[in-house]
Amino acid sequence: MSESAGLRAFGENDGDLSHLDGRSIAFIGYGNQGRAQALNLRDSGVTNIAIGTLKDASWTEAEADGFPVSTAIEAATKADVLFLLTPDEELPALFREEIAPQLRANDMLVFASGYNLAYEGITVAADIDVTLLAPRMIGRQLRLLYERGEGFYSYVSVEQDASGNAWPILLALAKGIGTLRLGAFELSAKDETLLDLFHEQGFGSLLGSTIYMMLEVGVQAGIPAEALVMDLYLSGEAAETMRTMAELGFVDQARLHSLTSQYGGMMRTMGMDREPMRKHLESIIEDLKSGAFAKRWGAERESGYESFRQTQKLAGGANPFSPIEERIRASIREAQARKGPE
Repeated sequence: MSESAGLRAFGENDGDLSHLDGRSIAFIGYGNQGRAQALNLRDSGVTNIAIGTLKDASWTEAEADGFPVSTAIEAATKADVLFLLTPDEELPALFREEIAPQLRANDMLVFASGYNLAYEGITVAADIDVTLLAPRMIGRQLRLLYERGEGFYSYVSVEQDASGNAWPILLALAKGIGTLRLGAFELSAKDETLLDLFHEQGFGSLLGSTIYMMLEVGVQAGIPAEALVMDLYLSGEAAETMRTMAELGFVDQARLHSLTSQYGGMMRTMGMDREPMRKHLESIIEDLKSGAFAKRWGAERESGYESFRQTQKLAGGANPFSPIEERIRASIREAQARKGPE
């Protein structure tokens, strides 16, 4: 392990799978993350894995993947290491009603999100190990990277070390799912939650608004809507630029673009009035740190998501992108199906 930029880093040699010997592991939830992590852990040689899930498509998939499957209560009763990989909004009731009563002293809980720890949606007894293993990668890609012999970044932390062995077990799990191949960083559940929500609500809102405005202004200027959507995201070039940032660095990736691109981008960035953007981001992070957002979201859940559903409906009705995307795909299908010159 090493200290880097204020965060403690862990590599492949920091994890020892022997710490999982004799442990019974259960994944509560078999969605995108649950399936990928369980398969990775098994492929690393850890065989004492069971799945606890609903009797739906996830149950069928877990059985097809060769895991023993049961309800969450049954899985929690048998396991001493529990990955809690159900949605944040569903986890408190599930934990309170089905999991907590089954826990024994020195059992370990592994959270993939710090949300319910940071905002006290879940209270854990003092004799239970509480840890965070939060991959920074969607489940599908997490699995693909593992299969290619590559890794992915994660945040890890021990929030409560009742047994005195939480760190070795957590790092063994991190090694098993494949994240230590690239590296993991220590970050508390509180900080992981703030970072995750700030990224989603800050960067997400600015990115979404920018794409909307680019489409509106570009169309007004006479640029075909299909060409704008292709350039903004559908071609995949923007995603490739982000990937290159991860490989080369935020600044250095710009050197792969033309001088015209670099000059234009720098000049427009320097000429922006960034104060409104700063105020927008500051208001978001204050709302998150104060707990106000979590309270509103909790109230929204209690109301049956009434306001959220209405907002979704309004957003869907004002969606200009799907028709444009379909026109692009239809045009490509037609072009590919056309017979060549005779």
